[in-house]
Amino acid sequence: MKDKEKEKAPFVKKNYYTISDAGWGYFCAIVAPYAVMAVVVILMGLLSSQIGQDMNQMTESLAFIIISCLFAPIGYCILFFALNKKTATSFKAVGLRFNIKLWDFVMCFVVAIICLFGLQYFIGGFNGLLQKGGYELTEISLPLDNVGYLILAIILMAVLPAIFEEFIFRGIILNGLKTKFGENYAILISALMFAFAHGSIEQFLYQFALGIIIAWMVVRTGSLLSGILIHFLNNAIVLILNYISQNGGSFELTYNAWQWVLSIGLVLVACVLIYLIERFYFKHKNRDLNINEDEMMSENEKKTVQSKPYPLVLWFGMGVAVVLFLINTLSGFGVLNLTA
Repeated sequence: MKDKEKEKAPFVKKNYYTISDAGWGYFCAIVAPYAVMAVVVILMGLLSSQIGQDMNQMTESLAFIIISCLFAPIGYCILFFALNKKTATSFKAVGLRFNIKLWDFVMCFVVAIICLFGLQYFIGGFNGLLQKGGYELTEISLPLDNVGYLILAIILMAVLPAIFEEFIFRGIILNGLKTKFGENYAILISALMFAFAHGSIEQFLYQFALGIIIAWMVVRTGSLLSGILIHFLNNAIVLILNYISQNGGSFELTYNAWQWVLSIGLVLVACVLIYLIERFYFKHKNRDLNINEDEMMSENEKKTVQSKPYPLVLWFGMGVAVVLFLINTLSGFGVLNLTA
């Protein structure tokens, strides 16, 4: 009789991510885009042999450039749903709540503008130093010479990354890290993982800062929606500025001693503004919606999750990300030739 009752018992998914989920999520997030790229390249190789077209010409075509922009979003999309299915986790665990308050919504725009314009001048100078040191900066691969291409670029490089990167890094990874490290350390660690995942020294500082800001806003507003919005605004504004620059506008920056002082000053202003928002806007807010684990985990589940050791896959994933970051950095400086 008891066996029959067990068979009839409904299957219940868990409504939270663990540190193990975060580890597997990060490791697979590093590997997934390369896996998708490998599949596409193999298929293109087979196609090129069938139609008799040179493989190099195919990879330099606009069609391949567009497809390559989909490597990471497709990989992250497959990863998100596969990991949720494998770990029997409900979609609720990601924290995508749409009941975000109006002023929180407005604050997302404010924070995105502060972050972008407060840090970009300094990052531009830093990248200029890298370039002087022999580093080859990457450029936006899609053409931006008309509005149609701009819209396509916004969809491929702003909309899709904002959704699927946030599902992985602030959905699975941040929430998983919070169960073991708490909010503050989880914000810092997830931001570091986010920066290394981009595999580029020229993006590292900005992605680290952006990762902190987005994770902080997700925690404070209690919704992944704020992270998606800030991420989208950041990428979209950068694309629009590049479009203006390529079509007659001028954003050429030169750096002397005073301009370095200005760029550092803008960073400090951005930090002060973020502090003021934290101190006077978020301090007295009701944060009931922000605590995902406490809302969804029982006391026994918390103790079980917190007592588990750090999963090996977490450290392995971080190690792989660091190695790829170093390889890309050395390649950018011309020490390694990955195209040979």
